[in-house]
Amino acid sequence: MRTDRRPNVLVFIPHDLGDYLHCYGHPTVRSPHLDELASEGVRFTSYFTSAPECTSSRGCMMTGRHSHQHGLMGLCWFGWDIFPRVPHLAARLRDAGYQTHLFGMQHETDGPPDRLGYLHNHPSPGCHAANVCRDLVEFLRSTDARSGSPWFACAGFKQVHRPWDNTSAFAPDAVNVPPYLPDNPTIRDDLTHFHQDILEMDTAIGEVLSELRRSDVGERTMVVFTTDHGAAFPHAKATFYDPGIHIPLIVHWPGHMEGGREFNELLSNVDFTPTILDCCGLDVPGDIPGRSFLPLIRGEPYHDREAVYGALFYDVSYDPMHYVRTGTHKYIRSFAVTPEDAEGADERVLATFVAGRWIRVDDADVMSSPAWQSMDVDCSRPLREELYDLARDPWEQRNLVESPEAQSVLHGLRYRLRRMMEDTQSPLLDGHVAPPRKQVEQGRHCRERLGIG
Repeated sequence: MRTDRRPNVLVFIPHDLGDYLHCYGHPTVRSPHLDELASEGVRFTSYFTSAPECTSSRGCMMTGRHSHQHGLMGLCWFGWDIFPRVPHLAARLRDAGYQTHLFGMQHETDGPPDRLGYLHNHPSPGCHAANVCRDLVEFLRSTDARSGSPWFACAGFKQVHRPWDNTSAFAPDAVNVPPYLPDNPTIRDDLTHFHQDILEMDTAIGEVLSELRRSDVGERTMVVFTTDHGAAFPHAKATFYDPGIHIPLIVHWPGHMEGGREFNELLSNVDFTPTILDCCGLDVPGDIPGRSFLPLIRGEPYHDREAVYGALFYDVSYDPMHYVRTGTHKYIRSFAVTPEDAEGADERVLATFVAGRWIRVDDADVMSSPAWQSMDVDCSRPLREELYDLARDPWEQRNLVESPEAQSVLHGLRYRLRRMMEDTQSPLLDGHVAPPRKQVEQGRHCRERLGIG
């Protein structure tokens, strides 16, 4: 679609939320303002990140490419950066005449945000949601926001990243413990602080949404809420299990989307950039795996994805993996869990696997959490292949790789994954990904702090 009047675009992106909103089926979570946004806009129920780590995932979201295509195969302050030839969404919109604003934090470069295409930077103390949203409200009241020139604003929060340093109003016996975690007092207490952080973030966003409703700016503004990956709990963040890759996507665009609708089609966060470009009346690049789902929203011809894909390389450590997920099954292939597969990798950065399949790439936030410290679980070394029937086993507890009944599905997903790796030129086809010097140094310090280095 091409429009004479291009919309303003406001994107909210917190840290480490997973799908933990009330409107995404978490009954003990309180997120009234985001729930209302979903009821007024559209909600996507099968939206998945291509990478379960913050820098990599945001790179996928903001470029329309997988992490090995945009260059952020590890954390930006561990020496990784976007390839010079790959434009960020902010840069694409800036070049198309948009005023581009960063409120709070970004996670795609260790350098200044103008490298990404942001013309205006609005840093907030601690990047807490309340501070970021206060600055956003002031911006919405300004002549810059009301001038009529289109703008793009990305609001990044520290919340709901650990540590959760708050006093929680939630009682431990009143929160739901997800089935993939043991039910013990420490985990329940941990979840109360997580719930509180979500509520405080939602309250701050509510102030911005109220300002938009009071202002004529809101009529010209598309509001998007999403996150980077799963919550910082075992079996979630830094893994390819659904709690690590299933994320919310809520879009509200007055006059262009029928409110209260839900879409269940499979979508990837590499589809984010092409969709935003399409909504802004700009051409969608033909050389990226991401594709616009605006036709889906508008009821126009749209070819559903049969599968979504992802890649994981570095966080504290190196644990290379790819996944493919259909509507019914998931296949995960690890490329360095056996000595044979790990041959040629830099031994200084290899994952320890002390957490087994629960926490990949030795993610420090999860491994230092009270939840993980309270758990007494089997941490046998992960297997190089995993296959799950998501209809019968939604929490991915039974690996079907050796099951005779699942062999046809396994072969089909192996083929799909191989095609994805070839089409996107995964470096794992030719060997292992070497770390930058900073990755080696920073990773060693983190592992020593965790007591595993």
